[in-house]
Amino acid sequence: MAAILNTLEAWIADVLADPREITKKHIEDALDPLLGDQARRLHTALRSFFGALKRERLVFRDPARTISLASTRSVPTALPSDRIAGLLDRLDDPRDRLMVALVAIYALLPGQLVHLRRTDLDRSKGRLRLRRAGRLDHVIHLDSFTLQLVTAWELQRHRRWPDSSNPHLFVTHNTAVDDSGPPISAGVVQQLFQRVGLPAGRLRVDRIVDEARHGADPVRLMELFGLSNVFATRYVLSAHPEKKNGPIAP
Repeated sequence: MAAILNTLEAWIADVLADPREITKKHIEDALDPLLGDQARRLHTALRSFFGALKRERLVFRDPARTISLASTRSVPTALPSDRIAGLLDRLDDPRDRLMVALVAIYALLPGQLVHLRRTDLDRSKGRLRLRRAGRLDHVIHLDSFTLQLVTAWELQRHRRWPDSSNPHLFVTHNTAVDDSGPPISAGVVQQLFQRVGLPAGRLRVDRIVDEARHGADPVRLMELFGLSNVFATRYVLSAHPEKKNGPIAP
């Protein structure tokens, strides 16, 4: 009973007081950070709750009817530290070193690397803006090491293609001189991480889990990596499985 009351209170706080407004996505988001018996209890309670509402004709559809816990994604686990040690030492090209650093340190998505623009970077303030469709931009603060990598790449880019007008931060020998200013292809990023020996997505997960190990604060993960509260909680539970049946520190 406590589980469903907490969920209903959270929905009301999000201005979802009318149960007819609740969708399958809302229920999946409520179940996503939970594990084991905790998830099963809430899943059962929600199915009973919406089933009763539908029988009483208080809702026209049951958003919980088609949800199965079997389809819930597994929580992320971190890679051994020795597998990511020395990643940058395997690379000579400044562009490649910067791209790998942005994933390994700041957990950028491959698609974010592709679409970064030069105007998203503010070197004087050490900030990089990540554009997110339908959401507020996320700003990351670059450390001095990453700023050195930024400088090395910009110097090389200027030496190779001084007249390039491509607005994207990362270019290749083809896109740098293309007047239409296209981004680099996803294949360029994929090939880079194949050479490194670690998929970009796996490296991103490792970075977030590693950060979560140093605390149990999902808010910090949200601030650092731009995660939603649901995904931040999942990472904290992955790093601290002992907390799956207890409170998570704010």
